Parts: sequence; structure tokens; C-alpha cells
Amino acid sequence: MKMKSLRWSDDFMYQIILNHDRTYDGKFLTCVKSTGIYCLPSCPARKPLQKNIQFLPTEQAAIKAGFRICKRCRPDLFYRGENPDHTLFSEMLIRIRTNPDEIKSVTTMAKVCGISTTKLNELVRVHAHISPAELLCRERIHAASIALINANDRILDIGLSAGFDSEASFHRQFLCRMAMTPNAYRLLRESAKFSLKLPADYSAEDAWRYHLRDKNSLSERLEHQTLSRGLWVQGKPVLIHLTVDGGYAHCWWQDSDTLHQAGQLPAGVIIHQQVIRLLGLNTDISGFRSLTKSNKQVEKLLSPTRNIYIPLTATPFEALTWAIIGQQINLTFAASLRQALIELAGVEIPASDLKIHPTPLAISQLSPQQLSGIRFSRAKSEYLIAAAKAIVSGELNIDDLEFGSAIVAEKKLREIKGIGPWTARYTLMRGMGFADCVPVGDSGLHTALQQFYQLDKRPVAEEAERLMKPFIPFRTLATAYLWESLRKNHETES
Repeated sequence: MKMKSLRWSDDFMYQIILNHDRTYDGKFLTCVKSTGIYCLPSCPARKPLQKNIQFLPTEQAAIKAGFRICKRCRPDLFYRGENPDHTLFSEMLIRIRTNPDEIKSVTTMAKVCGISTTKLNELVRVHAHISPAELLCRERIHAASIALINANDRILDIGLSAGFDSEASFHRQFLCRMAMTPNAYRLLRESAKFSLKLPADYSAEDAWRYHLRDKNSLSERLEHQTLSRGLWVQGKPVLIHLTVDGGYAHCWWQDSDTLHQAGQLPAGVIIHQQVIRLLGLNTDISGFRSLTKSNKQVEKLLSPTRNIYIPLTATPFEALTWAIIGQQINLTFAASLRQALIELAGVEIPASDLKIHPTPLAISQLSPQQLSGIRFSRAKSEYLIAAAKAIVSGELNIDDLEFGSAIVAEKKLREIKGIGPWTARYTLMRGMGFADCVPVGDSGLHTALQQFYQLDKRPVAEEAERLMKPFIPFRTLATAYLWESLRKNHETES
């Protein structure tokens, strides 16, 4: 069979690759004789002299000629219809999680990925909404936390095995992310209580306000500054009590031997994970504040306001449920629908008059007629049941999405019927803790943007996206501050 010929001159194609022109990806390949690799025309790698390049029309022709794939532009993924950056980020995470001590620094990470540190910074920011250094730290602490629970090795050895360069560094960074020391974390194997060290500027006001959006809640209660609510632990409802006092958050619950089963995480570990979320303790306040030095819009947004820590729901599914319920209705009605759902499908918590938020399985077994009977619209009923069924079937692995790519997470969510940009991004914000989300379509956000920028009318979706760009890579926090500005204005007017 005669090989397909190219219709452009070598001079023309060489100019295309010098311009990194993506519109010619898939139309020809650049094969570098000196290195033996083949690249897409848009490949960011430094270009060799034209005399050292052979242009070929197809991937099959390049392979037949003895060339191998470029690890930077990944033409093999392009020809399979996969996004190279998505795959690169996923493969990088697998590499870090498999051998956390192998990657000693951000520079090493870039070399392992075959990209520049500039490209790495952008890749991690777009997909994880944090910096490469923060990603490394997060994954090292995760590896260390598993070892602390499952092994009896010295704490120093566990820290070194996870990639930390000293015991002091391990303790400092573990405390920062987990709000307790490694030794205290290890005690969660048996304990029925723990305390979390809070930032000096932390106030529980935002957390309590968020979790008690419904003043007559059946699932949460605040008495004497102690929040009581149920958490799912190994498939069982557990009533926890949480209070903030003297720079610490104290959590306790009724221990049960049934929660300690071989091969499963201890109750304390699971409850710790969810309490960190409920209090919003992984909010990067200092990173956002640092932008005030160079960003006038951030300075204007933050100057009149105290620091805000963004509370999350106990699980991603809770946030998704709330987002679907809250589509195109006001907060009061949404709260009443949520509680009606908990009354219908929630489970009573032992030794309490509270109920716990229903599981995906429980909601998947409801009929649209049952939800219509508690004032759900037909569309909301179908969307919520469809999402629950997708989770139960394994089509949507919602609990794992927060530890991967935000882009992939949003795409997966939006594949479910009835989940659009606002619902998906709200879930990413409040259910998964991604730091750079814009819930476009949110009425409160659009009103706050109008006031903040002193616009004549509320911005439409495209304009809201543009107006939020100055707050990259902290648009989730910026959204929280804009919502807070609305609340304060309302209180002033009242």
C-alpha cells in the first residue's frame, strides 16, 4: 500500500511547529532524527534544526520508521482521542501514590512527568487547584496516615518513608493538614474522642451557619455551642458531638465494638476525616491573603472581612443532594425539601431523636412519586434518583473524585442527567473541597458580583466567569467572600 503523502512543503510545516500551532495536530507528525521521537506540531519542546526533522503523515508511518512517542505532547493519546493533560495528571498521581518517597521535590516531579516546572504548575493548578508542592505534601500525608493506623513503625520512619526529609518537617506539615500530631492520629485506632488544633483566627460561626441552614433541622442540632449530628461510619449511623473552645475543636461519640471490624478503618479515622471537612480546616486562607500584595481586586474583597473557612458537607453525596434540591429555588424552600427527604429516607440515629442523611442506596430505591409526595418537582425527583443509582451501580464513583482531577470530576458529574454547571461546581466546592470553582448561574454570586463591581445590571453567566478571573486560583474562597458580602449588606439593611 502506498503511504499517504503530505500536501505541504517542509518549510511550511517547520513554520507551523515553530508556532506550536494546535490546528495542525493530527495532520502531520514531526519526527526528530537525533532523538528518535515523534511529536505533534503543537509540542512545546524546543525545536531542532529543520535538517534534523522528518515530517510524516501518520502515527503508523512514524512507528514503522522507528520513531517512538514524545512523552511531553503524547501523540499516542491524541490519536486515541484522549486528553494528554488528563492522562499525564492521572499517571503522575499514580506514580506519587505508589512511591511517595521517590519524588523528592517539585523539580523531580517535573522530570518524572517529562515537562517543565512551568507546565507542571499549570497542570496541577488546573486539575487539583493547588500547587505541585501542596499536592506532594497532601499525598505524603495521606500515605503516612495510612501507615500510622496500619503499622507500628516508629513515627520518624513513617515520615521518612512517606517522603518527608526530617521528623520536624513531618510533624509540622502533618499538624497543619490533619490538625493533630502524628502520634495523636495514631491514637484514633482505639479512641472515642479527639481534639483538633485550630488556626488562631478560626471562628466556628461560618460552619454552624452553613450546617444549620434549616433552623428546624431533623439531622443537626446546636445546643450550648455544641453541634450534634450523625455520620456514616462503616455503614452505621454514629452520633457525634462537636464543640469549639480555646483554640481547639473537640469531638466525641458513643464508641461501639461493632464499629471495629478487621480490615476496616477505625471509627475515629473516618470521623476525623469528616470533621475536618465539616469545619473547613483545609481552606487555604494564607494563600488567598498573599494575593492582596499584587491583586487590587482581591485586596478590595478581603479588606473589610474576617477570614472565612469554607465548611464542607460530611460526604460528597450530601453536597450533590443539596445541589440538586437547590436548583432554581430559594434557600428556605431547599432546606425544607432536604429535611423532608431525610424524614422520608433517613435513618434514626441510636440514642438520639435525630436522623442521618440518607445513603445513595436508600435514595436509589425511592420512586419519583414518593419524592413528588414531599413537594419535589418531577424533574428534581428524577435527577436525584438517577444520580443515586449512578453511584450505587459504580458508574459514578463520587467518593474518589475529590482526590483526582477537578476537570474530570466535573465531566463525570455532568454526564448524569440533570446535573449542569452550577450543580456540578457546587458539588466540587462544598462536597470535594476544590479551591478554584465558580458556581456560574448562582443567583447570590451574580448579585454579589454586580454590587462588588458596581454594575448597572446583574452579569450573565459568561460575564460572571470573566469577572471571577482575577481571583484565580482561589475562586471558591472568592465566591464565599462574595456570598458573605451579600449577607452583611442584608443585615445592614435590616
